[in-house]
Amino acid sequence: MQIRIMSLVAGLIFTIGAMVSGQLPAIAAEPAQLTVIGKIENSNRPRFDPFPDAFFKFREKEFSKAFEFTYADLAALPQVTVKAKAEEWPAALSATGPALGDVMKAAGAAPDAKLSVVALDGYTIEFEAADRQAQNWILAIAVDGKPIGIGGRGPAWLMHDTAGKTVNSDVEGRWVWSVFVIAVE
Repeated sequence: MQIRIMSLVAGLIFTIGAMVSGQLPAIAAEPAQLTVIGKIENSNRPRFDPFPDAFFKFREKEFSKAFEFTYADLAALPQVTVKAKAEEWPAALSATGPALGDVMKAAGAAPDAKLSVVALDGYTIEFEAADRQAQNWILAIAVDGKPIGIGGRGPAWLMHDTAGKTVNSDVEGRWVWSVFVIAVE
């Protein structure tokens, strides 16, 4: 037991020493929650690399330009709160997050670009500019004041206000939850 503990401590000391000396990369303070790829002007991450980008590879989302957003990045954009209710829901909810347009603007996407919003399970909705302008779409990162995460409807949930009405499943079907990538065409 004592040898095992000493081995773990030695390994930890080696790892910290390697990080400090620059031999190992530092662990990111906060991982990306949403990535915008494709025809964008701004980029803050390297191009697609099949090994570290294994999930992008699995979802067949290769890119040369991408803009990543952490939770803090999304929370730093102006926040919009919408009230929504759909059939089969137990109650209306209040969702907060940045406007889809603000996220696209930060990534440098053209206002008239076509978007493909993709969930972790591969569910995809395509949006023309007219579709986006018809509603006040947000990428919700909190519901009823609590951050949403993977396993719920996060990391981001594309939705809009229902103006006090209950919407049917056709409308709710365009509300992509567990959004992890938006492809700009």
